[in-house]
Amino acid sequence: MRSNRLVPVLIAVLGSLAVLAAGCVATDISAKPFNEILYRYPNSEEPLRVRKLTAASAADVPPALQGKAVTFIVHPAYSLFFREERRSTYTEVKYDLLKFQLDNEARFISEIAKTDNLLILILPGNFQKESIAPLSYTYYLNAATGTGASVYYLTSRTWSSGSLAMDSMATLYGFLKNVGATRILIGGGYIGRCQREFYDQVTAYVGRVNAYIVPELSSVSPDDISERESMEILTSLRQGDYTPVRKIIEKMSQGAANLLPPPAAPEI
Repeated sequence: MRSNRLVPVLIAVLGSLAVLAAGCVATDISAKPFNEILYRYPNSEEPLRVRKLTAASAADVPPALQGKAVTFIVHPAYSLFFREERRSTYTEVKYDLLKFQLDNEARFISEIAKTDNLLILILPGNFQKESIAPLSYTYYLNAATGTGASVYYLTSRTWSSGSLAMDSMATLYGFLKNVGATRILIGGGYIGRCQREFYDQVTAYVGRVNAYIVPELSSVSPDDISERESMEILTSLRQGDYTPVRKIIEKMSQGAANLLPPPAAPEI
């Protein structure tokens, strides 16, 4: 399936770059409880192995990784770990769409973590307490990132907002400046919600021209689309076509967001 080849192509894009509205809480009348797939992620007592981004983190980045793209995933796996049980049951098509997005996101995080490209996860604020399954969430994060040495995390201001507290934003700005990052790639979710809040905040500091939302890495909220739209999006995604996602980003950002064009060839 074409979507299975998406992650390697995106990794190639990252490597070839010379330099680099509300909260996420998104209700639906339903058929299948999405949190039934929590069994895939055990309640492990292991500590989070992803390093928190600090003022000193830039010193740990080797020269070979400086001056390249930095990728952000806003609120990874939010749909599974941060939606209360009574609001987590969906019709089959929305269930399948959420699962596709969840698996696609985890696959990308895993693949980029293996390449040593810089990846920063924006985790929901106070995620240890706000997650419906905090130990499982830690397991998910550790499993997805593996032993990647160039993966960091920051937490957003709250679990339902994608914006950072000012001290975290200052830390991030200093890191991006010190590693020479001139291009920022943003994925995660939800489109028009937490992702947009983070995008707007970052572009206010680093400049809109330097930041891009990547449709292939972005997740749509089930609350923002109809059953028909869900089916159309899922069908397109299964064919490797992210055009419907691009249209949703453009609609919910009112055309104000920069979108990374889909790679037409590996050399781009």
